[in-house]
Amino acid sequence: MAATTDTVQIHQPNSDPHPKNVQKTFWTDTPNDTKLSALAAVNDCSQGALLRSLIDDAFAEQFDDLDPQFIDQGHVSVDELHALATDDTTVDHLALESEIDECETAETETVAEYEPDSYYLTVTPDDLAEPGPELEWETLRDAVKNPEDGGYWNDELEIHDSRVGEETLKASHRPAARILTALAHSNAYENGILPKAMIDDLVETYCLHLTNRVTNDEQERGKEHIRETYRALITDHLYENPSPTANSYYCSKTQLQTRLQAEVDTAQAVAECADTITDFDAWKEAQEMTTDADTREVTIDIDGATDDEVRRLWHSDLVSWVEDLARAKHVGRRHAADLRSGDYDSTHVNGDTETTAFNALHANLHDARAAFDELSADVKVEVIEALDDALLAVITSS
Repeated sequence: MAATTDTVQIHQPNSDPHPKNVQKTFWTDTPNDTKLSALAAVNDCSQGALLRSLIDDAFAEQFDDLDPQFIDQGHVSVDELHALATDDTTVDHLALESEIDECETAETETVAEYEPDSYYLTVTPDDLAEPGPELEWETLRDAVKNPEDGGYWNDELEIHDSRVGEETLKASHRPAARILTALAHSNAYENGILPKAMIDDLVETYCLHLTNRVTNDEQERGKEHIRETYRALITDHLYENPSPTANSYYCSKTQLQTRLQAEVDTAQAVAECADTITDFDAWKEAQEMTTDADTREVTIDIDGATDDEVRRLWHSDLVSWVEDLARAKHVGRRHAADLRSGDYDSTHVNGDTETTAFNALHANLHDARAAFDELSADVKVEVIEALDDALLAVITSS
């Protein structure tokens, strides 16, 4: 790590005609030292002159027209600087000309007294979620700490791809997994879904350099170990999609619970139409009577269809109904504890009082399954043959 030393001119009150030059020494790593040298070269100035310019620009952006002399004299606290930077106050609202009250001085922290909690640049959740320059490992590591430890970690934290270099992560499982998970959150679909393939891509992009194997054969085994390890570490922070045919995850428990509520509602809907969907004549009559509330037009036109065409329509509806039944049944098994303890809206269509969503879901599915069992053998075979293997396994299990 290189030490950069240059002269930085400190602004003094207007009464001082000769501003002091103060020598500052700071430590930086080789890549950043190279960046500083390149920027100084392209601007045809010394590193010190470049830093002074960058400081002036950053100060003006954060604090507008605040005169540095008021900071130097102790008239502006660190809290007031934060307020200026976040537009919660203005320079005009600061009592800069008055003497500092002794009580106020005891309760506020001046810039001279301020000691940072970290030697690394502090970022906010909004900073992390937006495109920007790559951040150092230490900055990212601190950002994904628990809130009580000064970090921002939760199951909604996002980190934009541009903020993490492909070889930034270090072999420290907990922070690395959280950084990867926040990257996944940033790439999730609008409904909060993360396909497994997306998680695999993140591991391929950001983790394979973590293997310490030497030979080619060992390298391949090491990479596979990295894939398995970090895939599991990421998915431990996510919530598996309850559908038996999905290979994906939800970002947050709230999103998962929304899906579970949808499956509870589906179980009720499946039970409500069970007697109709499993009886061809009743289903056909219902289609003939079904109209759109706005257009008053028949939503399914079967008047001109042949009997075979109508039966194919019925078969399609029947298969969809059984698929809904299977998915709801799978959810009821995989998430039994959550459905028993969670706050879900649920009703058994027969009017029985059920104490939990789990009980209502299974009571509704029991009624629907009983109606399915009343179908003729040949119809049941046709429906079962049309099911996906995963759904077939659910519907045929006890």
